[in-house]
Amino acid sequence: MSDAEVPAEAQGGPSWRRHAPSEPPPPDGPGPGSTSTQFATPLGVRELSEIDEDLYHPRYSRNSGTAIPYLIAAFVLMAAAGWAMRWSRLVVGAPDPVRSSEWWTNITGVLLPGEDIRLASYSQTRMWTALALLMLAAAAIFVWIGRIGSNLRTNQRPFGATLALLAFPAWWILPLSLGATTGSDRSREDLLVRFLVAFGILFTQFLLVRWPVLNRIWRAGHLPYDQASLALWLPMMIPWMMYLASNVFTLLAVGIHGSVADSAWQPTANMVEWARWTTRVTGVGTLVLLVVVTVTQHVGLVKDRAAAAASRERSRSERLPLLPPGA
Repeated sequence: MSDAEVPAEAQGGPSWRRHAPSEPPPPDGPGPGSTSTQFATPLGVRELSEIDEDLYHPRYSRNSGTAIPYLIAAFVLMAAAGWAMRWSRLVVGAPDPVRSSEWWTNITGVLLPGEDIRLASYSQTRMWTALALLMLAAAAIFVWIGRIGSNLRTNQRPFGATLALLAFPAWWILPLSLGATTGSDRSREDLLVRFLVAFGILFTQFLLVRWPVLNRIWRAGHLPYDQASLALWLPMMIPWMMYLASNVFTLLAVGIHGSVADSAWQPTANMVEWARWTTRVTGVGTLVLLVVVTVTQHVGLVKDRAAAAASRERSRSERLPLLPPGA
């Protein structure tokens, strides 16, 4: 037989050998030294580390991580901030008293809208220490929420700490508290603009940011009945809107008739007290939600990793080619 002749197909040998398809040429891939492991299957060459999506349906992103450390850090800093706020209270005979501080008023008003914070602190040193710990605690909560949101898969609309920063601080307090320590009297027009701006910020923040963020946090833990998240913002929104709107109504009535008594809807101390208590209750409820979602995600991530390992083992065992007896 000459070299140009094609050898006849082998007729003998085991049946698995006679019917085996010709080995496909190696695909273009990493060169020598690559750590990627490949094996042949009836469908071609597949990566050993590839997970069969038909067998594995992860609950969370494959790049996710547990939020338990963020939970611990947030609670430690919240405890430290609570201690610092009590430590910095103004008392009689305090050395180096801060009689008025706009930083103290605005930061505590935005981060602690449910607390009755006065305009002064025990001393300048204690004021800055308390404010630093308060801002660190708030930042830890925002980062914690961002970790929860980044664990979601792409089709579940992940979110980060920026949405939490927009949603949870009481930014509507700023129009009311800015310039509160200057000591100058405010005109009716100035107060009217301030309360109108505060009302607009409150309405926009709650409906466009806080509601969606709480819904996303709720769904991030695969919790049912996500509409129940209304209870974490609506009870707080109603009294604050009543307080701001009654101030606007009263200022308009004063402008028309010149007497506060002419207003049929005046702001009262009960409105403020109701707003503070609902703020505290919804704040505690939000923290409980974050803890529940964190624990739920942690358990789900453990199950995801176990399912991924099992799926990888099934893929490895099912796709390896059968070998002849004694091979």
